[in-house]
Amino acid sequence: MPRRTLTALLLSGLFGRAPAVPAQPTAVADPAHRIGIVLLHGIGATGESMAALAARLRQPGWRVLTPDLPYGGPRAFSRPVAAAERTVQDALESLRRDGATRLVVAGFSLGGFFAAHMAGRVPVDALVAIAPNGGSDMKPLADQLARARERIAAGRGDEPMVLQDSDVVSPARYDLPHAVPSAYVSWFDPEGAMNWRAVWRRLRPGTPVLLAVPTRDLANLRKVKRELWEGLPPHPANRLYEPRADHLGAPMACADEAVRWIRATVEAAAVR
Repeated sequence: MPRRTLTALLLSGLFGRAPAVPAQPTAVADPAHRIGIVLLHGIGATGESMAALAARLRQPGWRVLTPDLPYGGPRAFSRPVAAAERTVQDALESLRRDGATRLVVAGFSLGGFFAAHMAGRVPVDALVAIAPNGGSDMKPLADQLARARERIAAGRGDEPMVLQDSDVVSPARYDLPHAVPSAYVSWFDPEGAMNWRAVWRRLRPGTPVLLAVPTRDLANLRKVKRELWEGLPPHPANRLYEPRADHLGAPMACADEAVRWIRATVEAAAVR
């Protein structure tokens, strides 16, 4: 893996910057148009980075939203996990108001991880986790957490400060210039909301999962692949998909399989 951090690569725009294709208004009676998908981007990126995958997911007639999450963009980690949860919940509600009756949360990298987190908190009809990575317990940030907690103890937990994030497969670190200590702790506390084992344990029973782990993905994800897969709540539609791709190539390497799986698992149920 090059010495550039994973976040730097994410920001390079290698996901495909194809313009988003707007969903076309159609009759809700068509089963395809009962499907709504909230698609979550990776760390350091924005919803725009998911444009190419979103366009593919819209081709069957599904509604797809790609919200910006507070772990990306210029003010990354200035808002807490709870703010990201509200963003996803608002997107799901928007899809419902637009006529969707079957809802999917999907995401790539940290977005795949956060999609799993949301699937454990709110009722959805399916989860698509593409190369889920970036759990808080995967990152050695004890010194940064200590600094953030000192600010919180001093009554300054809501004042921005420079804190650091770390790569998950190398010692590399990078600055978060607008991090807010209270928000930072909510994301990076190893025992907090984004502990990867806890996220998987909290998945709601009865939720089918498409788990995608590319054959050339980051070493830490490949190492825990079997544990992630075997830890899923039992469901006959669960699928472990292993495309021949690296981490950054995962979204589009999984696009056709995601369409096939959602069609068979979620769309088929919408006509019953």
